[in-house]
Amino acid sequence: MYDALVTIDEQNVAHSTFTTYSYETDCYTDARLAFYFQIIQEAAGAHAASRGYSLPEMNKEGKTWVITRIRMEVFRYTHWPEVLKVETWAQDPIRLHIPRVVRAFDTEGNLIFIAKTHWAILDLERNRPCRPKDMSFRIGIPPKDDSEHSLDMHLENNHHGEDADLHQLTVHSPRITYLDTDRNQHVNNISYLSWALESLPSSFRNRLKVAEVDVSYLRQTFLEDTIVVYTESKDPDALKKDEPLLHHRIIRKETDGTETLVWVGSTRWKAREDLR
Repeated sequence: MYDALVTIDEQNVAHSTFTTYSYETDCYTDARLAFYFQIIQEAAGAHAASRGYSLPEMNKEGKTWVITRIRMEVFRYTHWPEVLKVETWAQDPIRLHIPRVVRAFDTEGNLIFIAKTHWAILDLERNRPCRPKDMSFRIGIPPKDDSEHSLDMHLENNHHGEDADLHQLTVHSPRITYLDTDRNQHVNNISYLSWALESLPSSFRNRLKVAEVDVSYLRQTFLEDTIVVYTESKDPDALKKDEPLLHHRIIRKETDGTETLVWVGSTRWKAREDLR
């Protein structure tokens, strides 16, 4: 997937390339949305590592990176063996978050997706977020006069349908496996997305692909946890429509019988043919 060492230009923008391998595509040979989420994770990690702040190096400081929000717009899904040219950069901190943009283009310069993400730095001992200003300085951000790399990263709160009457469409109870966990010993961010998509019937996913996705990571989950995925919509017939908006939430069932909301997201879908 990841093809070359990252290069960083004079604007503090990191550049890398990724190949759409066959195992990153679905049964229609369209790239999986999870592949694009993997690119976000890898591009951000490579940029940070090139500045000396990989996860192992952060751990030596008693800290770690965590992602808290991803909002992505997809313009097209690639196919094997297409190459994506990816650029990413950090921006000025917003409260306790470091915003980061990830954009992917095809070899002809057409935009494939753009993602706005928020990251936090956690103190491992206290499990509390650290103030990010020093880290954004260490990684580097584009200069103030670089308008192309100065996006509005104040993402408004997406209630994911909480303020509306929603109809339950699906309930899914995935089992957390060893491969879902990462270096931080918690579930990797991509697994939450995969669980939400796996909750949907194949007939629906055969017709449609995600065009917009907005997800928030609220709590960490671990290998031994019990979780349930709920997918809902304002429209009780959403799974039969051509451009539905779905809302997803993942809850953890606690040993005392209570439930904890750990992840929420919304996905807007379009016909496969419109995203090729």
